[in-house]
Amino acid sequence: MRPLLERLPHLHRLAVFDSVATAGSFTAAAKHLGISQPAVSRHMALLAKELDTELIERSGRSFVLTTQGQNLALAIDGAFTSLERTISEFDTLNNVIVLAVQPAMATSWVVPMLDQLESASMTEIRLRIFDRSSELDSSEWDIAIVPGTGEWTSWESTLLFAEAVRPLTAPSLAHDKGLDPDTTPAELVHQNLLHIDDTGRPNLTWKQWFSELGSPLDPPKPRLVYNAYPTVIQEALAGNGIALGWQHLLSDMVERGLLVPVGPIVQRQRGGHYMCWRKGDEGESHRAILAKLQSEIHKGSASFAERGTEST
Repeated sequence: MRPLLERLPHLHRLAVFDSVATAGSFTAAAKHLGISQPAVSRHMALLAKELDTELIERSGRSFVLTTQGQNLALAIDGAFTSLERTISEFDTLNNVIVLAVQPAMATSWVVPMLDQLESASMTEIRLRIFDRSSELDSSEWDIAIVPGTGEWTSWESTLLFAEAVRPLTAPSLAHDKGLDPDTTPAELVHQNLLHIDDTGRPNLTWKQWFSELGSPLDPPKPRLVYNAYPTVIQEALAGNGIALGWQHLLSDMVERGLLVPVGPIVQRQRGGHYMCWRKGDEGESHRAILAKLQSEIHKGSASFAERGTEST
């Protein structure tokens, strides 16, 4: 038996620790892993006991990694990255296309139409989830749906849809605060705006949203910044704040009345979601998937703005 298994018989605790170190909180790690916050705490405590060392230092409700914790986090990240790179090579089998997408794009748009994409391309499609565009530099994929301006030196790209963004929240919060699609930036600036960490993410931020509308207002510095867009949406659905909602990602939730618009829409001149592939790698399957995605976009029964109006 490997010494690592003798020392750590439950290797999944390393994955829990990796999520805690990456997310920056037990609660965020629990949501990412799909387990309870007490379960995360228990795994962390047992891991520290098995290693006989302190991995974190608590300060009130927050914590910092100890030196040993930082070293372990770096080692786990390197090991997991190496494993992911090796496993990704399995995806290069014939007649398989690896489609890289962000979590919100996958759950709200790509996964529901995955069978249609496979039928159109006559190819098995495997999804690779990434958070920041920089992650695509170190992973294997054939095509990707990437937010940005389309200015990538090593990728070919085709615009799928331009970036159209508007504030959304749960109907209950909109009712309580007296918010509707005609709510002005001046009325929104002091509301609880849900922010996502924008490091390495080219998507519109709240500050940019106000600026794009020509408003001189700046949103207050956020007390809490989320590290994943799906978490922001869950908070908005729960009525805990107002999120920036992207066209084609949340229009279905708007149409079903789960979220309602509470401010004007911003359509950026430069910026959107692109289908990308490495230069020289385009094939018939790529073109078939692109055509299917484009047809689904143009087939929408209403624009993002119209859906927002109908839902109020």
